[in-house]
Amino acid sequence: MDTGKYLEQHQGRLVRDLQAMVRLPTVNPPGNDYRKMVDWLATRCEELGLEVAVHQVPQEAVRRAGLGLPRYNVVTRWPVAGVPTVHFNAHYDVVPAAGKWRCGDPFNPEVRAGWLYGRGSGDMKGSIAALLMAIEALRHSGRKPAFGVECSFTADEETGGELGAGQVVRQGLVQADYAVVCEGAAGNRVGLGHNGVLWLEVEIEGKAAHACNPDQGHNAFEAMAELVWRLQGWKKELHAPSRRWREPGGQDRWPTLNIGGVFGGGPGDKVNTVAARAAFSIDRRVLPGETVAGAEEELRAAIGRAASSLRGVKVRVHARLRIDPCVVKSTGALPQAFARAVQRVRRRAAVFNATRGFTDLHYFVSEGGISGIGYGVKGEGAHGVDERVGVRELVQTARVYAEFMAQGF
Repeated sequence: MDTGKYLEQHQGRLVRDLQAMVRLPTVNPPGNDYRKMVDWLATRCEELGLEVAVHQVPQEAVRRAGLGLPRYNVVTRWPVAGVPTVHFNAHYDVVPAAGKWRCGDPFNPEVRAGWLYGRGSGDMKGSIAALLMAIEALRHSGRKPAFGVECSFTADEETGGELGAGQVVRQGLVQADYAVVCEGAAGNRVGLGHNGVLWLEVEIEGKAAHACNPDQGHNAFEAMAELVWRLQGWKKELHAPSRRWREPGGQDRWPTLNIGGVFGGGPGDKVNTVAARAAFSIDRRVLPGETVAGAEEELRAAIGRAASSLRGVKVRVHARLRIDPCVVKSTGALPQAFARAVQRVRRRAAVFNATRGFTDLHYFVSEGGISGIGYGVKGEGAHGVDERVGVRELVQTARVYAEFMAQGF
C-alpha cells in the first residue's frame, strides 16, 4: 500500500498516539513524568521494529543544572547500509498549563471539529506522533527508507535543551549525516534555523525600612522601575536600520527585547515595608549575524549606564540562558530534498524561513557539525490556553516525513 493512503486510512491511530502522549503531563519545569514518557516511546518504537536505547542523564549533570528530577533521552535507529543517515529530533517536555480550557483538562485531550486540544499537542508531541506514523507507514508498505533513519526524543527543550538534545549530541549518540528537528517550520515552509536568545535576570538590592520612615531605606522597587524606564530609550535603538536582517523568505527582521516576563520582590515584602529586593527578567532575541556574546556585552553596558545614577542600591546581572542563532544555506542537499517532499505533499511551492523562536537545531548544526532543517506540525495556541493541532495537519505532516524518507536525496 502507498504510504500516503496508509496514513489517510490510519489517522485514528495517529490521533490515539498523540492523545496517549498528551495524557502524560511532562511539564517542565520541573520535569514531571519523564520516565513514563520514555517508556511509552520505547515501547512504541519497538513495535515499529526500531533499535531502541533509553539513556539516563548522569545525576551529577542534573544536579549541576540545579535540578532534582531525573532526565532521560530516547535514541532509536532503522539502519540502512551504504547510504547517509538522517537524524530526526523532537522534544517531549511541555510548558505548564493554566487557565480555562475548552476541553476542561489540558492533559485529557479531546477532538472537537477536527482539532485535537491539549497541552503539547502542537509543541511538539504532534510532531512525534506524525514521525512515528510515517515510520509505521513505510513498514506496512514494505518500503525501505532511502537513507538510514535515526531518531531522538529528548528532554528539557523548553528550558534550553542542555540535558536533552545537548546531551545527545555531546555524548556522541548522534551517528548521522543530517538532522531534521521536528519544529521551527510547518505547512509549505522549511526551516533553515532560528534566532538566538539571551535570558538575563537583573537584581536590585536596596535597604529595608518601615513604611512610616521610608527615607531610612532604599526602595529596590522604585529603583527597578526607574531602571526599566531608562532602558526604554536603548530598546528603541535595536530597531535601527543597521540592525536589520533579511529573512530567507525576504522579510526584514530586527532584534527584540522583552523586559519583565518574570518580575518580583523578596521574602521580606510587606505593604508597610520599603522593598529591599526587586528583580526582573530580560529576553533578548539575537539575530543571525549577531552573537550572544556581543549582545550580552552590549546589554550589560546599557544596564550599567541606566543604573549609574541610582543611589543607595546595588544592581547585579545574572545570565540564565545563552543560545546562539543558527541558520543553514537553502542550497544544501538536505533543504532542497526536504523542500521537494513538502511540495509533492502540500501541492504548493516550498519556501524557506528561519523561526523567530529558538529550537534545538543549533545543537546539531553548531555543535554536531551537520546540516539540519526544521519542520513539524502547525499547531495553534502553543504555550497558551487551548493549545491544539488539526487532525488533517497531523496526517499531512506525517505524509511529508514519509515522502522524504521514501524518496531521499
